[in-house]
Amino acid sequence: MNRNNQHPNAARDERLPPVEAVVIFTRVAETGSFTAAARAMGLPLATVSKRVAELEEHLGIRLIARTTRRSSLTEPGKRFLTHGRLIVDALQRAAKEAAQAVAEPSGRLRLTMSTVLVEAGLGRLVARFVAANPKLRCEIDVSDRYVDLVAEGYDLAIRVGKLKDSTLIARKIGSTEASMFAAPSLVAERGLPLTPRALDTYPLIGEQISPADAQQWLLQHATQKQAKVEFKPRMSANSVRAIAEAIEAGLGIGRLPTFVGRKMVERGLAVPVLPEWAGPGLDISLVYAAHRGMLPGVRLLIDQLSREAGALFSGHTALAAR
Repeated sequence: MNRNNQHPNAARDERLPPVEAVVIFTRVAETGSFTAAARAMGLPLATVSKRVAELEEHLGIRLIARTTRRSSLTEPGKRFLTHGRLIVDALQRAAKEAAQAVAEPSGRLRLTMSTVLVEAGLGRLVARFVAANPKLRCEIDVSDRYVDLVAEGYDLAIRVGKLKDSTLIARKIGSTEASMFAAPSLVAERGLPLTPRALDTYPLIGEQISPADAQQWLLQHATQKQAKVEFKPRMSANSVRAIAEAIEAGLGIGRLPTFVGRKMVERGLAVPVLPEWAGPGLDISLVYAAHRGMLPGVRLLIDQLSREAGALFSGHTALAAR
């Protein structure tokens, strides 16, 4: 039966085509001849011809029309070449990434994180990683600004809270609640609120910049119904560091990631407020572009932070027991 006119009811070989044959066919099609392909791949001409014939037999179609003078792609051959190129490209990328996976990390690694994450100990973890990889150079942008990783050439970002929708990959490495804190001076003057409702009588610090005067907190408790606190903030900031400084200055009660507030409590700069109540959990995530995540240094740092960073972000219950 002519393979160009295979009967529609004929049995097909459901196995995948032999990969080597696909690669060889693609090279024959791109070089324009069996001889040129054999020379480029360092294979005997007979092997190249045999593999292409095996691929045609497997598919049940003629891919290359052969004459004594020249070879040319058939219409099915042209279509198959499109997919063959994709397969060869994928194999080349896989081989490159596999080689990188065992390569020693080297070159420059750029990452960005906020000040509070450095203070929590992430900077120390990164420094320890760099010390263990002497061929690696590291640059850390410590900033609360939003960094466009792709446009600005960064390998990795470590971010707190809800992430913007994007094509980047996010990997959670920890979480923390948003707990409430006040300066010791404010507590000495006003006392501590005993219920969420009592927060109405205290100056509060907002967490966002918006045209609206009013903001709200949703507070959760292990055994009680969720509480909603609506207020006009004494001050608002979209920076964890700015809110922490406002709390320290005695401007009002504010919410912070628990691991940040805990550090302030340990230094005598803040007092927990209603420690059995907390805002919704905040994720701490590594964010990176897919192609960057395969680089040896980036991949190994992602793995190390995923294993070790979670212990830095103590949960709400640890503070409540204080």
